[in-house]
Amino acid sequence: MNLYLEIVFITTLGVLFYQDIKERKVSVWILIISLLLGGTLHFLQQNQEVFIASILMNVTFIALVFGVLCLYARVILQNNIFKVFGMGDLLFFVLLAVSLPILSFLMVFIFSLLFSLLIVVLLKRKFKNKTVPLAGLQSLFLILILLVNKLFPKINIYAF
Repeated sequence: MNLYLEIVFITTLGVLFYQDIKERKVSVWILIISLLLGGTLHFLQQNQEVFIASILMNVTFIALVFGVLCLYARVILQNNIFKVFGMGDLLFFVLLAVSLPILSFLMVFIFSLLFSLLIVVLLKRKFKNKTVPLAGLQSLFLILILLVNKLFPKINIYAF
């Protein structure tokens, strides 16, 4: 059953990637389905207390990051946060928070942001829009991590 859930999860992440690259927006339904699948996979790998503690700490981290982003948007950019940062991106952060235990979440979160920055810098001229498809690029990174996790069984992102 886990393999089936993982395949469907990777598929929904692929759809999310495609939508964000193509249209610069993502369907709320795809995000919700991905969140439920990722959360279910995480829950099946942990006991209930660890699962809840992980989510609480991960969401707290996202709230802090989002607070800093809001402050930066307001003070430095003098703009509304959602003019410079997409709602889909925030919801994808929550998807990551629910889908992974604490250490794996922090590693995936940080390295997916670096991966996204690298892709945007390398392919800046190829993008027609000036906006960054952050949720899409982060979902591509998560797909790669999940595939590596499957190909190399000694590495388990749910063990941390």
